[in-house]
Amino acid sequence: MKLEDMLLTEKESVKDAIVRLEKVRCKVVYIVKGKKLLASVSDGDIRRFSLKSGDINESVSCIANYEPHSFREYEKDKWLEVFKETQLYSVPITNLNGEIIGIVFRNGTIVKEQNKMDVPVVMMAGGKGTRLHPYTKILPKALIPIGDIPISEHIVNRFYESGCTEFFFLVNHKKGMIQSYFDNIERKYAIHYIEETEPLGTGGGLSLLKGQIQQDFVLTNCDILIDADYTAIYKMHEKKGNFITMVLSEYNAHIPYGVVSIDEENNYEGVTEKPTLKYLINTGVYIVNARVIEELADNTAIGFPDIIEKYRKAGEKIGCYIVNESAYMDMGQFEELEKMKERLNVQ
Repeated sequence: MKLEDMLLTEKESVKDAIVRLEKVRCKVVYIVKGKKLLASVSDGDIRRFSLKSGDINESVSCIANYEPHSFREYEKDKWLEVFKETQLYSVPITNLNGEIIGIVFRNGTIVKEQNKMDVPVVMMAGGKGTRLHPYTKILPKALIPIGDIPISEHIVNRFYESGCTEFFFLVNHKKGMIQSYFDNIERKYAIHYIEETEPLGTGGGLSLLKGQIQQDFVLTNCDILIDADYTAIYKMHEKKGNFITMVLSEYNAHIPYGVVSIDEENNYEGVTEKPTLKYLINTGVYIVNARVIEELADNTAIGFPDIIEKYRKAGEKIGCYIVNESAYMDMGQFEELEKMKERLNVQ
Protein backbone atom coordinates (compact mmCIF):
# COMPACT_ATOMS: atom_id res chain seq x y z
CA MET A 1 0.00 0.00 0.00
CA LYS A 2 1.24 3.49 -0.87
CA LEU A 3 0.60 6.56 1.25
CA GLU A 4 -0.63 8.53 -1.78
CA ASP A 5 -3.35 5.90 -2.37
CA MET A 6 -4.98 6.91 0.92
CA LEU A 7 -5.18 10.61 0.09
CA LEU A 8 -7.99 12.55 -1.64
CA THR A 9 -8.64 16.21 -2.38
CA GLU A 10 -11.81 18.19 -1.68
CA LYS A 11 -12.43 18.33 -5.45
CA GLU A 12 -13.13 14.60 -5.52
CA SER A 13 -16.56 13.08 -4.98
CA VAL A 14 -18.13 10.67 -2.51
CA LYS A 15 -17.98 8.12 -5.32
CA ASP A 16 -14.22 8.67 -5.62
CA ALA A 17 -13.90 8.05 -1.87
CA ILE A 18 -15.85 4.78 -2.20
CA VAL A 19 -13.57 3.64 -5.03
CA ARG A 20 -10.48 4.61 -3.04
CA LEU A 21 -11.62 2.80 0.10
CA GLU A 22 -12.24 -0.31 -1.98
CA LYS A 23 -8.83 -0.03 -3.63
CA VAL A 24 -6.79 0.30 -0.44
CA ARG A 25 -8.95 -2.16 1.55
CA CYS A 26 -8.82 0.19 4.53
CA LYS A 27 -11.57 1.74 6.60
CA VAL A 28 -10.37 5.35 6.34
CA VAL A 29 -8.93 7.69 3.72
CA TYR A 30 -7.80 11.28 4.24
CA ILE A 31 -8.53 14.58 2.53
CA VAL A 32 -5.53 16.82 1.93
CA LYS A 33 -4.64 20.13 0.34
CA GLY A 34 -1.26 19.60 -1.20
CA LYS A 35 -0.08 17.25 1.51
CA LYS A 36 -1.69 19.11 4.42
CA LEU A 37 -4.24 17.12 6.39
CA LEU A 38 -7.75 18.58 6.23
CA ALA A 39 -10.16 15.77 7.11
CA SER A 40 -10.87 12.05 7.21
CA VAL A 41 -13.53 9.93 5.50
CA SER A 42 -14.40 6.51 6.93
CA ASP A 43 -16.49 3.63 5.65
CA GLY A 44 -18.95 4.57 8.43
CA ASP A 45 -19.29 8.07 6.95
CA ILE A 46 -20.09 6.44 3.62
CA ARG A 47 -22.75 4.13 5.13
CA ARG A 48 -24.50 6.96 6.96
CA PHE A 49 -24.50 9.03 3.76
CA SER A 50 -25.99 6.09 1.81
CA LEU A 51 -28.75 5.59 4.37
CA LYS A 52 -29.78 9.20 3.79
CA SER A 53 -29.91 8.50 0.04
CA GLY A 54 -27.16 11.05 -0.63
CA ASP A 55 -25.89 11.71 -4.15
CA ILE A 56 -22.50 9.99 -4.50
CA ASN A 57 -21.46 12.60 -7.07
CA GLU A 58 -21.42 15.30 -4.39
CA SER A 59 -18.09 16.58 -3.08
CA VAL A 60 -16.47 14.27 -0.55
CA SER A 61 -16.25 17.27 1.76
CA CYS A 62 -19.96 16.91 2.55
CA ILE A 63 -19.33 13.74 4.57
CA ALA A 64 -15.82 14.40 5.86
CA ASN A 65 -14.70 14.78 9.47
CA TYR A 66 -12.78 18.05 9.62
CA GLU A 67 -11.42 17.38 13.11
CA PRO A 68 -9.35 14.25 12.51
CA HIS A 69 -6.83 12.88 14.99
CA SER A 70 -3.15 13.20 14.09
CA PHE A 71 0.18 12.42 15.75
CA ARG A 72 3.71 13.71 15.61
CA GLU A 73 6.25 11.01 14.75
CA TYR A 74 7.80 10.91 18.25
CA GLU A 75 4.43 10.48 20.02
CA LYS A 76 4.43 6.68 19.99
CA ASP A 77 3.10 6.44 23.55
CA LYS A 78 0.18 8.61 22.47
CA TRP A 79 -0.51 6.30 19.53
CA LEU A 80 -1.00 3.34 21.85
CA GLU A 81 -3.19 5.36 24.23
CA VAL A 82 -5.50 6.66 21.49
CA PHE A 83 -5.94 3.25 19.89
CA LYS A 84 -6.69 1.75 23.32
CA GLU A 85 -9.32 4.37 24.18
CA THR A 86 -11.01 4.64 20.76
CA GLN A 87 -12.12 2.46 17.85
CA LEU A 88 -9.95 4.38 15.37
CA TYR A 89 -8.60 2.21 12.56
CA SER A 90 -5.69 4.48 11.63
CA VAL A 91 -4.25 7.90 12.44
CA PRO A 92 -2.05 10.10 10.21
CA ILE A 93 1.42 11.20 11.30
CA THR A 94 1.98 14.87 10.50
CA ASN A 95 4.93 17.24 10.61
CA LEU A 96 4.86 20.79 11.97
CA ASN A 97 3.66 22.01 8.58
CA GLY A 98 0.52 19.90 8.95
CA GLU A 99 1.54 17.57 6.10
CA ILE A 100 0.91 13.84 6.27
CA ILE A 101 4.25 12.03 6.32
CA GLY A 102 2.84 8.64 7.28
CA ILE A 103 -0.15 6.72 8.60
CA VAL A 104 -0.08 4.42 11.63
CA PHE A 105 -2.61 1.58 11.87
CA ARG A 106 -4.14 -0.04 14.92
CA ASN A 107 -2.04 -3.19 14.41
CA GLY A 108 1.17 -1.13 14.52
CA THR A 109 1.81 -1.05 10.77
CA ILE A 110 3.14 2.28 9.49
CA VAL A 111 2.89 3.43 5.87
CA LYS A 112 5.26 6.30 5.04
CA GLU A 113 6.01 8.57 2.12
CA GLN A 114 8.01 6.72 -0.54
CA ASN A 115 8.66 9.53 -3.01
CA LYS A 116 12.21 10.82 -2.69
CA MET A 117 14.34 13.50 -4.27
CA ASP A 118 18.09 13.17 -4.82
CA VAL A 119 19.45 16.64 -5.39
CA PRO A 120 22.58 18.34 -4.03
CA VAL A 121 22.22 20.40 -0.85
CA VAL A 122 24.44 23.44 -0.27
CA MET A 123 24.71 24.63 3.33
CA MET A 124 26.05 28.07 4.25
CA ALA A 125 28.09 27.15 7.33
CA GLY A 126 30.77 29.84 7.45
CA GLY A 127 29.13 32.53 9.59
CA LYS A 128 30.43 33.61 12.99
CA GLY A 129 27.04 33.48 14.68
CA THR A 130 27.53 36.68 16.66
CA ARG A 131 23.89 36.64 17.83
CA LEU A 132 24.66 33.44 19.73
CA HIS A 133 27.65 34.67 21.72
CA PRO A 134 29.12 33.34 23.97
CA TYR A 135 28.25 29.87 22.55
CA THR A 136 29.85 30.68 19.21
CA LYS A 137 33.07 31.85 20.84
CA ILE A 138 33.63 28.15 21.50
CA LEU A 139 31.66 26.37 18.78
CA PRO A 140 30.85 27.33 15.19
CA LYS A 141 27.17 28.09 14.70
CA ALA A 142 26.70 24.89 12.70
CA LEU A 143 27.69 22.78 15.73
CA ILE A 144 25.43 24.38 18.34
CA PRO A 145 23.64 21.36 19.85
CA ILE A 146 19.89 20.89 19.66
CA GLY A 147 19.45 17.95 21.97
CA ASP A 148 22.07 15.27 21.33
CA ILE A 149 23.23 16.45 17.91
CA PRO A 150 24.13 19.82 16.37
CA ILE A 151 21.72 21.91 14.33
CA SER A 152 23.54 21.21 11.06
CA GLU A 153 23.19 17.45 11.56
CA HIS A 154 19.45 17.86 12.18
CA ILE A 155 19.24 19.71 8.86
CA VAL A 156 21.33 17.15 6.97
CA ASN A 157 19.35 14.24 8.46
CA ARG A 158 16.06 15.69 7.22
CA PHE A 159 17.36 16.12 3.70
CA TYR A 160 18.94 12.66 3.77
CA GLU A 161 15.60 11.15 4.84
CA SER A 162 14.09 12.91 1.80
CA GLY A 163 16.58 11.19 -0.50
CA CYS A 164 19.50 13.66 -0.69
CA THR A 165 22.94 12.06 -0.52
CA GLU A 166 25.39 14.79 -1.54
CA PHE A 167 26.08 17.87 0.58
CA PHE A 168 28.33 20.88 0.05
CA PHE A 169 29.34 22.89 3.13
CA LEU A 170 30.58 26.43 2.53
CA VAL A 171 32.80 26.95 5.58
CA ASN A 172 35.04 29.57 7.13
CA HIS A 173 34.73 30.30 10.86
CA LYS A 174 36.05 27.32 12.88
CA LYS A 175 35.88 25.22 9.73
CA GLY A 176 38.17 22.52 11.14
CA MET A 177 35.72 21.75 13.95
CA ILE A 178 32.85 21.28 11.51
CA GLN A 179 34.84 18.93 9.29
CA SER A 180 36.21 17.00 12.27
CA TYR A 181 32.73 16.44 13.66
CA PHE A 182 31.17 15.14 10.44
CA ASP A 183 34.25 13.08 9.55
CA ASN A 184 33.91 11.23 12.86
CA ILE A 185 30.25 10.21 12.78
CA GLU A 186 28.65 7.30 10.98
CA ARG A 187 26.90 8.58 7.87
CA LYS A 188 25.73 7.31 4.49
CA TYR A 189 26.00 10.60 2.60
CA ALA A 190 28.89 12.53 1.08
CA ILE A 191 30.05 15.94 2.31
CA HIS A 192 32.32 18.29 0.34
CA TYR A 193 33.91 21.19 2.24
CA ILE A 194 34.51 24.41 0.33
CA GLU A 195 36.40 27.14 2.15
CA GLU A 196 35.26 30.71 1.75
CA THR A 197 38.50 32.52 2.60
CA GLU A 198 36.82 35.93 2.47
CA PRO A 199 33.18 36.65 3.44
CA LEU A 200 31.15 36.64 0.22
CA GLY A 201 27.66 37.27 1.60
CA THR A 202 24.74 34.87 1.54
CA GLY A 203 25.12 34.21 -2.18
CA GLY A 204 28.64 35.02 -3.37
CA GLY A 205 30.13 31.83 -1.94
CA LEU A 206 28.20 29.79 -4.51
CA SER A 207 30.77 30.91 -7.11
CA LEU A 208 33.24 28.53 -5.42
CA LEU A 209 31.09 25.60 -6.60
CA LYS A 210 31.58 26.18 -10.32
CA GLY A 211 31.81 22.92 -12.24
CA GLN A 212 30.63 20.85 -9.26
CA ILE A 213 26.82 21.05 -9.51
CA GLN A 214 24.98 20.56 -12.80
CA GLN A 215 21.35 20.34 -11.62
CA ASP A 216 18.86 22.25 -9.50
CA PHE A 217 20.00 22.23 -5.88
CA VAL A 218 18.84 23.18 -2.40
CA LEU A 219 20.46 26.14 -0.67
CA THR A 220 20.03 26.43 3.10
CA ASN A 221 21.47 28.30 6.04
CA CYS A 222 23.00 26.24 8.84
CA ASP A 223 20.90 27.69 11.67
CA ILE A 224 17.33 27.16 10.48
CA LEU A 225 15.14 24.10 10.26
CA ILE A 226 12.01 23.62 8.18
CA ASP A 227 9.78 20.75 9.31
CA ALA A 228 8.01 20.26 6.00
CA ASP A 229 7.81 17.84 3.09
CA TYR A 230 10.97 18.71 1.13
CA THR A 231 10.02 16.41 -1.73
CA ALA A 232 6.69 18.24 -2.11
CA ILE A 233 8.57 21.55 -2.27
CA TYR A 234 10.91 20.21 -4.95
CA LYS A 235 8.05 18.70 -6.98
CA MET A 236 6.21 22.03 -6.95
CA HIS A 237 9.42 23.75 -8.09
CA GLU A 238 9.72 21.34 -11.02
CA LYS A 239 6.02 21.35 -11.92
CA LYS A 240 5.84 25.14 -12.10
CA GLY A 241 9.14 25.45 -13.97
CA ASN A 242 10.60 27.84 -11.42
CA PHE A 243 14.12 29.16 -11.85
CA ILE A 244 14.34 29.72 -8.10
CA THR A 245 11.83 28.74 -5.43
CA MET A 246 11.87 30.60 -2.12
CA VAL A 247 10.55 28.83 0.96
CA LEU A 248 8.52 31.36 2.94
CA SER A 249 6.99 31.10 6.39
CA GLU A 250 3.80 32.62 7.70
CA TYR A 251 4.53 35.09 10.49
CA ASN A 252 1.92 36.59 12.81
CA ALA A 253 2.89 39.78 14.63
CA HIS A 254 0.65 40.41 17.64
CA ILE A 255 0.26 44.09 18.56
CA PRO A 256 -0.53 44.33 22.31
CA TYR A 257 -2.20 47.74 21.96
CA GLY A 258 -5.21 49.30 20.32
CA VAL A 259 -4.18 50.48 16.84
CA VAL A 260 -5.80 53.79 15.87
CA SER A 261 -6.63 54.82 12.31
CA ILE A 262 -6.66 58.52 11.35
CA ASP A 263 -7.30 60.41 8.13
CA GLU A 264 -4.99 62.83 6.30
CA GLU A 265 -6.03 65.65 8.65
CA ASN A 266 -5.37 63.60 11.80
CA ASN A 267 -9.05 63.04 12.50
CA TYR A 268 -9.91 59.83 14.35
CA GLU A 269 -11.43 57.08 12.17
CA GLY A 270 -11.46 54.05 14.43
CA VAL A 271 -9.49 51.66 16.60
CA THR A 272 -8.61 47.98 16.26
CA GLU A 273 -7.89 46.32 19.59
CA LYS A 274 -4.72 44.20 19.74
CA PRO A 275 -4.66 43.21 16.08
CA THR A 276 -2.61 40.41 14.56
CA LEU A 277 -0.70 41.39 11.43
CA LYS A 278 0.08 38.60 9.00
CA TYR A 279 3.29 38.52 6.96
CA LEU A 280 5.32 36.13 4.83
CA ILE A 281 9.00 35.96 5.74
CA ASN A 282 12.02 34.50 3.97
CA THR A 283 13.27 31.34 5.71
CA GLY A 284 16.65 31.20 3.98
CA VAL A 285 15.88 27.93 2.16
CA TYR A 286 15.75 27.92 -1.64
CA ILE A 287 15.69 25.56 -4.60
CA VAL A 288 18.04 27.03 -7.18
CA ASN A 289 18.85 26.52 -10.86
CA ALA A 290 22.50 25.52 -11.35
CA ARG A 291 22.98 28.40 -13.80
CA VAL A 292 23.18 30.71 -10.79
CA ILE A 293 26.50 29.15 -9.79
CA GLU A 294 28.07 29.40 -13.23
CA GLU A 295 26.93 32.98 -13.83
CA LEU A 296 28.20 34.43 -10.54
CA ALA A 297 31.26 36.67 -10.60
CA ASP A 298 34.25 35.06 -8.88
CA ASN A 299 35.11 36.18 -5.33
CA THR A 300 32.46 38.90 -5.31
CA ALA A 301 30.30 39.43 -2.23
CA ILE A 302 26.55 39.39 -2.91
CA GLY A 303 23.44 38.53 -0.93
CA PHE A 304 21.16 35.81 -2.24
CA PRO A 305 18.12 38.16 -2.23
CA ASP A 306 20.10 40.36 -4.66
CA ILE A 307 20.66 37.32 -6.89
CA ILE A 308 16.92 36.61 -6.84
CA GLU A 309 16.10 40.20 -7.80
CA LYS A 310 18.61 40.09 -10.66
CA TYR A 311 16.99 37.03 -12.21
CA ARG A 312 13.45 38.29 -11.56
CA LYS A 313 14.25 41.45 -13.53
CA ALA A 314 15.72 39.28 -16.27
CA GLY A 315 12.38 37.51 -16.62
CA GLU A 316 13.13 34.24 -14.85
CA LYS A 317 10.31 32.68 -12.85
CA ILE A 318 10.71 33.07 -9.08
CA GLY A 319 8.24 30.92 -7.17
CA CYS A 320 7.36 30.61 -3.51
CA TYR A 321 6.35 27.75 -1.24
CA ILE A 322 4.66 28.74 2.03
CA VAL A 323 4.97 26.78 5.27
CA ASN A 324 3.20 27.22 8.60
CA GLU A 325 4.73 29.52 11.18
CA SER A 326 5.27 26.54 13.52
CA ALA A 327 7.20 24.65 10.80
CA TYR A 328 9.93 27.32 10.58
CA MET A 329 12.55 27.23 13.33
CA ASP A 330 15.36 29.79 13.48
CA MET A 331 18.19 29.18 15.95
CA GLY A 332 19.61 32.69 15.50
CA GLN A 333 18.56 33.97 18.97
CA PHE A 334 18.54 32.35 22.41
CA GLU A 335 14.76 32.46 22.88
CA GLU A 336 14.27 30.87 19.45
CA LEU A 337 16.83 28.21 20.32
CA GLU A 338 14.63 27.09 23.22
CA LYS A 339 11.53 27.08 21.02
CA MET A 340 13.33 24.86 18.53
CA LYS A 341 14.14 22.32 21.24
CA GLU A 342 10.52 22.31 22.35
CA ARG A 343 9.11 21.81 18.85
CA LEU A 344 11.60 19.02 18.11
CA ASN A 345 10.87 17.42 21.51
CA VAL A 346 14.53 17.37 22.55
CA GLN A 347 16.21 18.51 25.75
